[in-house]
Amino acid sequence: MAFAVWFTYFKPTANTRFSLPYVCQSPISYKRREFNSLDDIWDEIDKINEVNAKTSRTIGQDLFHLIPLFTDPYYIIEGWMIDMINEFNMVKNFNISLGVLDSISADRLNCFTIIQNEYNSITQYEAKK
Repeated sequence: MAFAVWFTYFKPTANTRFSLPYVCQSPISYKRREFNSLDDIWDEIDKINEVNAKTSRTIGQDLFHLIPLFTDPYYIIEGWMIDMINEFNMVKNFNISLGVLDSISADRLNCFTIIQNEYNSITQYEAKK
């Protein structure tokens, strides 16, 4: 979800040169490795997440810069993520109520929190440029 926020905000040209299976350099180990399935891609993302835990950057920012180096972003982004980001923006921009707090799903609140945190990180990132 965090990566999807950055990707939809900056709208880069997607790198679609990766078609499973393929071999390319890992952005973490710098070794060439085979990516035969989505599980291999998610394993690499897990490694990025481990490294990210030791930095001050958000996982969305790290993934935004690293995913295009080793895979097609559309392997990661799912339709529900785009829908959730669009819903967040409609709620925020048009001041639409989500309803009674007790009736809002925990998943939706969690996603909205991630989206807001990543937007805050994007604002800080752009201010430093």
